[in-house]
Amino acid sequence: MIDEISMKIRADELIRMALAEDVTSEDISTNSVLRAPAEGEAELICKQDGVIAGLPVFARVYELLGGVRVELLARDGESVKKGQKLAAVRGDMRAILTGERTALNFLQRMSGIAT
Repeated sequence: MIDEISMKIRADELIRMALAEDVTSEDISTNSVLRAPAEGEAELICKQDGVIAGLPVFARVYELLGGVRVELLARDGESVKKGQKLAAVRGDMRAILTGERTALNFLQRMSGIAT
């Protein structure tokens, strides 16, 4: 049986691998929009009714990147509705955009299975 610490270590390894795959050394889109460091915020909004899963993994992506705070507004296993705000993400805009694809991939996959 895998203990909680081992599970977190394995999750972090998986997240780091996904970030390495998703994040190229030069993000042309982000660099064209953000020429200087900028603070900002984003909201995670549910696109359809379902069961949310993977919010802690979503938040952990940003913890590993650093410079971003995530406020979770729903709980794993909760039934959610289209248009519901699930999280607020605040901090360095480059980090927010860098982690977006990885964080959403985990969340969508896990929520799809949960639903």
